[in-house]
This record gives sequence, structure tokens and C-alpha cells, in this order.
Amino acid sequence: TGDKPSVTRTIKSWQPKTMKGKLFKANARAINFAVHDVTQTAVDTALAAETVGLKTTDTAQHEVHNKLKQKYTREAVDDYHRGVFLVGRTAVDAVKGTHNHLKTKKQYKLEKAKLQLKKADNKLYKAKTQKPKMAATKADLKKAKAEYKARIVKDKGNTLRKAMNKRRLQAYKQTKRELKFERKQLKTEQQFRVKELRNQKKITRNSRPGLLALKPASYSVKRMKASAWQKAVNEDQDNDMLHAIDSAKRRIAEPVKDKISKPQRLQREEKKRDRLSDEKSKSNKKLNRQENKLNENHDKYKQRKKRKPKNKKTKKTVAERFKSAFKFVKNVYEKEVKKFFAAIAVPILIIFLVFAFIIMIFSSIVSGGGFTLGTYAAQDYDLSEAEKYYTELVYNFNQKILKVSDTSDWKKGLTAFGAKKKDLKDKPDNWYWGKSSVYDWKPQYDFDCYKLWAFLCAYYYDFDADDNGDIKYWKFKSDTEDLLEDIFNAEYEFVYWYDNKSRWEELDTYVYFGGGSSTDGSYYYCEQSASKSNGAWTYKFKPSSYTSELGQYLDGDGYCYMNSNYRVLNPNEDYALTGYYVLDNRYYADSAHTKPPFYWIDDNGKFFFQNHDGDNQYRSFYGWENDDAWFMITESDARSWTGDSNCSALYGYVQKQYWKTECNLYYNVKQKKTFDEVIEDKLKSMSHKTERWQYYNLLVGNEDGNTLYGNHQTLHNLLP
Repeated sequence: TGDKPSVTRTIKSWQPKTMKGKLFKANARAINFAVHDVTQTAVDTALAAETVGLKTTDTAQHEVHNKLKQKYTREAVDDYHRGVFLVGRTAVDAVKGTHNHLKTKKQYKLEKAKLQLKKADNKLYKAKTQKPKMAATKADLKKAKAEYKARIVKDKGNTLRKAMNKRRLQAYKQTKRELKFERKQLKTEQQFRVKELRNQKKITRNSRPGLLALKPASYSVKRMKASAWQKAVNEDQDNDMLHAIDSAKRRIAEPVKDKISKPQRLQREEKKRDRLSDEKSKSNKKLNRQENKLNENHDKYKQRKKRKPKNKKTKKTVAERFKSAFKFVKNVYEKEVKKFFAAIAVPILIIFLVFAFIIMIFSSIVSGGGFTLGTYAAQDYDLSEAEKYYTELVYNFNQKILKVSDTSDWKKGLTAFGAKKKDLKDKPDNWYWGKSSVYDWKPQYDFDCYKLWAFLCAYYYDFDADDNGDIKYWKFKSDTEDLLEDIFNAEYEFVYWYDNKSRWEELDTYVYFGGGSSTDGSYYYCEQSASKSNGAWTYKFKPSSYTSELGQYLDGDGYCYMNSNYRVLNPNEDYALTGYYVLDNRYYADSAHTKPPFYWIDDNGKFFFQNHDGDNQYRSFYGWENDDAWFMITESDARSWTGDSNCSALYGYVQKQYWKTECNLYYNVKQKKTFDEVIEDKLKSMSHKTERWQYYNLLVGNEDGNTLYGNHQTLHNLLP
């Protein structure tokens, strides 16, 4: 008809029926809208600069304005038509874009799987490793601090105690350093895990490809926008404003857009992931070095520090002094007063030798040399460890005794000393520690650390070794610990008397538990009659109604147990006796025989039963045979009395006794032998017993009555 071809009208006239056709129409409409938007943008951009120039020169040049408008509109629309109908280029873009899309999608799936795996791994690490270990190290820090404070004993005048306190402080500080370093490792690992997870989230988000259906429209719109803009710029070479905008677009806007685009963000995050891996590797190496250093210093505080030798002025030996003196005398003798010195040389030489001998003795005394002094055959560290272990045995012994004194842990305390828990039924009303009417002595420890040191030196001394003048030092080892335990056990013994006179006593007034409709009757419902269980002495039945007093003595299946005297037993405590009894209804009835229980014996000794309507029924007594218990009202008799055809068997119970506690606990520490007696027995049971005992007395100072221990002396000083 001569009309211009219109892409918009053509798209609107399509009426697709299939899903593919509808999707194609939607894409085409989106492309058409975007291209018209590009056209309008190009026109508005070009006119903006031109209009400013025209307004300033001549506001009447509307014709020039219209011509420019027609020019830009026509060129943009023509370029748009060329872009729409040149589907070949669009198809190529679509093929390339689809290929890139599928490749990106594969990477996205891989990164998403990595993210899920890292999330699960972090969650498992936090639950199984980090939180338990952080809690454990925190508890260990508190425990170490508490133990350190508990073992510190302040005694300013005791240098040995001061040294032990210092050693304990060093041990506590080393433990504290190791535990804090372990917490540092856990915190560092958690920080890197959080950073890696955050980085993986960004990588996963930036690698998402989007919808494939929107890609063709996106490719076409980008190409046509660029073509339209370039056409507008190239056609108008004199438009300075437009060229300035184009320059800013190419140099500023497009580089910024590229930097914040998905591919660029993805590339940056991938580089950051590699950087994080390197940082973690460096951090682990640094932590490993610190850990190795801590391990090297673990027991360093136990080593004795070697004192650096002081820079002493070199002294001339006796020979050098003799030589110098001889030269001096010779020179003087030869040059000046040869005759005079020849006369007095001998007396001077004798005096000099005596003076040197005195100096030698004095220096040996000051330095503690072997010339006049001897020491224990052990290092101070081993002596201190022996004393520490012995006092630790005493401390542990005291802790067990304190547990016996605790009203909540007294059972654990006694069982730690060998008592049987099942024999400790009742909690004591009174605790008597130490001297009492049962144990008439005051507990005290008999210990002297210097005697212990002397004993160990005599015990370990090798009298069979060759006499070469050297004393071999003994070392504190596990066999020393066993020896000290034997000594302590031979000295002391924990004794106790658990005086339990608790008993069952009968109540002045019985407590009856009743149910049902009768005011004076005492009965409840139960399932069938009683039956034997666990031999001939225990019987059971299953109550269907009861109070809390009886309920505490039912087993897990709801059965109540009793013996042949109808006394209720406790199945939860090895069938122990209770104060409750099941009523024997054979011998209980009111005078009118109208209330339960309703079995009794007539004048001839025969059992009979009275129905609810007053009629009597005689029954035979079966005792406990055939699952029939006559202390209980059977189902048939219960129905006869109550008139209820659904009524089950009846029973009653009463509290006759209560448990009266009268329990006292006496405990003390018995000294079987004195410390001197124990170590004497030990030494005299060994080889060379006479020599060992003499050596011990020498170290202690019993030979001449002088107290030598503490000075490390084995021989008297030659110079008093």
C-alpha cells in the first residue's frame, strides 16, 4: 500500500501459538524497545549541545533545529533497521555467547560445590574441634592456676620452700604458655576459615551465568547501542560537546564499567583466594616454629642453670711464685747483698712454705672442697624431688580424709580407703575425727626431710664398688617413688568405725491408706491375685490404683513385692525391707461384717465370706498355692460385695514401721611405726646393713651428738 515497513507493527501482528514462538516474540519486543531507546538517547545527546549553541546565537533558527532532528532520527533509524535485519551477525554473537555461557555455568557448578563443601567442613570443624578444644584449654588454664595457688606455701624464712615455690611458678608459666599457644592456633585457623568462606561466596556469586534465554537480546542491544552512538559521533565532526562526552565515555566510563563487571570481579576474587592460601601457609610455618620452640623449652625450667664463671684475676701458682722469688733473690744475691741473703734464705723459705700451706687449707674450706668437707651423694634437685614426692603422698592422703569429712562425698572418701559401698547404708548423724572415745590419740605426722635425705643416700650407696675415692650420685627415679610409698604405708594407716545402729521401729499409731466408697475400709484395685516370684519367700501382684507412698516401691513393670509376712519390699534396692505391710484381710472385719475386708473365721475355724446382700459363702483356704492369696479379695468376691461386674481384685496396705537412724562415724590416722623405725628396718634388711646404718648416723649426726644435717657435712672441719 506504500506504507513504510514498521518493525513494531510487524512484531505486534504476530500471534504465536507455541512456547518457543511466544519466547521469540518477547525477545523481539525487548530488542525493539531497547533500539528505540538507543535512538532517542542519541538524538537527545546530539541536540543537547547543538541547542545550547543555537540559543545563544539566534533563537529564531527553528528550521536548523528541525533539520538536525530529522537528520539524527533518520540516520539512527536506518542504522537500527540495518541492525535488525542483519541477523547473521546476531546469530554469530548468540553462538559465541551460548558457548561462553555453558563454560561459565560449568565453572559456577564447580564453585558452588566448593562453597557447600567448605560450609560443611567449617561447621564440622567448629562443632568437633574448635569449641571443645577452646573449652578444654580454658578449663585446663583455670585448673593449672588453681593447682599452682593451692600448692604455694609462703614461708619467707625457708629458702628451700622459696626455691620450690619458684619451681612451681616456672612450671605453671610454661603450662600457661603452651595452653595459650594452643588457643592461638585454634583462633588463627578459624580466622582463615572465615576469610576463605567469605571469598568463596563472592567467587560463587560472580561466576553465576544468568539465564540463557536473555542472552540473544543482550548481545543485539549492546551491538546496536554501540553502532548508533558511533554513527552519531562520526556524522557530526563539528560538535565539540558530543566529542567531549565520547572521550569521557571511552576513557572514564567504560574502564570503570569493565572494572566492576562480573568477569573482572571474579578474576580479583580468584587472585585473592590464591593470596589467602599463601598467607595461611606462611602463618602455619610461623606457628610450627613457635610450637617447636615451646616443645624445646617444655622441661627447660627443670634443668639447673650453670653459673658463668666469674672473671677472676689470674693468680700465680706456687711454682711461679717460687720461681719469681728465686730470680729476685738470685739477682739481689748476685748484684748487691749476696752474703746477707745467703745467711737468711733458709728461714725465709720455711716461713713462706708454712704460709702457703695455711692459704691452701683456708681456700678449700671456703670453696667446700673435698679436702675438709663432704656432701650428700646426690644433687640438690634429686633431694628436693624426693621431699616433694613424700609430701605429695601426705597431701593426697589428707585430701582423701577431707572427702570423708564431706557430708556429700563421705561414701566416696571411705570407698577410696577400701570400704564397701553396700555396707554404708545410712548417712552418719555425727562425724568424729581424730582423738575420740574410740581412737584415743591425736593424729600427727612424723617427718624430717634431712633424715629422709640421709636415708636415701645410705640406701643407694654402693658399698660393693671399688674404693677409688669417688662417690657415685644417686638419681630420683620411679623406684624411688615406690620406695617412698612403701615407707609412707609402713608408717601410717587410716582407721575408721562406721557405727550404724539404725533400725526399724514400730509406729505408735498405724497409718492406713484407704480407697473406694467405704469410709473405714482400706482397699485398692489390683490386677488378679498375688503370685510367687524369686523363690518361695517373695510374692508379687500388680496394683492398678495406689498412692505415692506405695508407688515408690513398684518395679519398672508396675509390680509390688512382699515377703511371706506381707511386708512390702523395695525391688529397686535388692528387695530391702520397708515399713509398709499389705493388709491380711482374712483376720480383719468389723463387728457387723458389712465393710471390707470381709473374710473371717467362724467358731469352727472355717473361713467364710459374706456377700453384699448379707448371704454367707464358705471358702477353702489355699494359702499361696495356685496363684490365690487370701490376704487379698479376689475378683469374683470383690464383684459379689461391690455389685460391680467389672470390679478387679482388691487389696489394702498400712504403714506399721519407720526407719530410725542412729549412725556415727569415727575415723583417725594410726601411726604404726615412727619414721626412724621404718628407715632403720629398711636399712637393716639390706646388704652391708651395719655399714649403711653407720653411714646414715654419720650423715644425720648421731655418731657424736652433733646435728650436721642441713650443712651437707660428712666430715668434721679440720680447722674449728
